[in-house]
Amino acid sequence: MNGRPDTRKPVCAVAKHKNAKKAVWDALSRIEIPDLTGMRVLLKPNIGRKVHKHTGINTNPEVTEAVFEFLSARFDAGYYIGDSPVTGVKSKEAFAASGHGGFLERQDIEYLDLDSRRPTRVPIADGRILEEIKVTGFIHDFDYVISIPVLKMHMHTGASLGYKNMKGLLYRREKIRFHQLHAPEAKQTYGCRELDLAIADMARVLEPDLVVCDATYAMEGMGPSAGDRRQLDTVIASTDCLAADIVALAVVKLDIDHVPHLRLIAEQTEGVTSVEDIRTIPDDIEPFKTDFAVPPTEIVIQNLMVNLLDEGSCSACQSSVYLFLKNNEGLISEYQGEHGHFNIAIGSDIEEVPADTFVIGNCAALHKERGTFLMGCPPDQTSIMEMVRKKLSDKA
Repeated sequence: MNGRPDTRKPVCAVAKHKNAKKAVWDALSRIEIPDLTGMRVLLKPNIGRKVHKHTGINTNPEVTEAVFEFLSARFDAGYYIGDSPVTGVKSKEAFAASGHGGFLERQDIEYLDLDSRRPTRVPIADGRILEEIKVTGFIHDFDYVISIPVLKMHMHTGASLGYKNMKGLLYRREKIRFHQLHAPEAKQTYGCRELDLAIADMARVLEPDLVVCDATYAMEGMGPSAGDRRQLDTVIASTDCLAADIVALAVVKLDIDHVPHLRLIAEQTEGVTSVEDIRTIPDDIEPFKTDFAVPPTEIVIQNLMVNLLDEGSCSACQSSVYLFLKNNEGLISEYQGEHGHFNIAIGSDIEEVPADTFVIGNCAALHKERGTFLMGCPPDQTSIMEMVRKKLSDKA
C-alpha cells in the first residue's frame, strides 16, 4: 500500500451530527491532544466579516463554543479567543454579528482584538516570495494555537481551510498585501499565484497546533463570501494541519491539487499529500463525502452590456462586485437605459479605463478621474448600489 506506515501517519477524525457540539466532541475525543494544563491557548476561529451566523462565511459559533467547552473541561489552561477581520470591519462587531458576542464578556476566556497591539515582524527563512511578515503583537503570548476554520471554497486559492485561516494572525493590512504581491518570476517558477506562495511562506512560521475544521455550514461555489451555503453537519479534527486540510477537501470530493498552497506546504515540510497518507477515524470516510461546487474560473456576466474591467483585483472586491451584479439587475438595466452602457473597473493593474466608468476600490484609484470613484478595501455591495442610484438621481 502507498503512503507512510500506519505508525507514522497523522491521525484525523471526522464526525457528523445535527448537533454541532456533539460533532465537535466526537471528533476531538478520537484524537490525542497533549496536556494543555498551564498553557496559554488561543482559539482562532474565522470571524473575518460582519455577517450573521450559519452563512458558511464565518465559523459557526456553536463549533467554537464546543471546542472551548471540550478543552476547558479537561485542561486548566489560560484561554484566549481572537481574530483580525478584513479591512473596514471592526473585530467586536464581527464577533457580535456572527453569534460569537458571548465571548466578548466571558470571564473564563479572554477576548482579544488581535489588531489592538503594535505588530511584530517575523522573519521567514527560505521563503519563496516573502522575507518577513507583520503579525499580531500578541503572537508570543500563546503556547498553543487552535485554528477553527470554516470549510469554504475560495476564488483565488481553491479553498480556505486550516492554514488559510492563520491569515487572521496577520496584522491589519498585511492580509491585503498578500493579495497585492507581484512576482511574475516566482509565479512562473512555481506555477501558482503569488497569494498561494505567500500563504505557504506564512505557514513556515505560523503553524497551528490543532485544527478543528467547521463543516457544519460550509460554502461552495464563489467563496469566500459570495458562494452558496451547504449544511454538512460535519467536523474534521487533527493535530496535523495538512492532514486536516486534505481530509476536509476529501469530504467535498477534492484533493490537494485543488489548493496550490497545500501542495507547496507539503513539499516544504515533506508532509502528507493524500488521504492514503493519513489515518482517518473512522477508517472509511466515504459516508461523509458529498459533491461540492468549486469556484468559477471567472465572473460571468449574463447581461453583455455590463463591461467589467478586472486586472489585479483581490477576491474581496470581486465578491462585492459579483453580489452587486447578482442582486441589482433592475438598477443596472435602468442605468443602461439612461447611459447606453455600464462600466465597472476593479484592480490595481488596469491600464486603460473608458470614460463614465464606476471605479471600485482603492486599488483602482489611479483611474478615479475616468468616472465615479468609490473608495474602500473593499467597498460593500450596498455602497456600490447607492453610488449607482446617486448617479442616476444626479442626472435626473
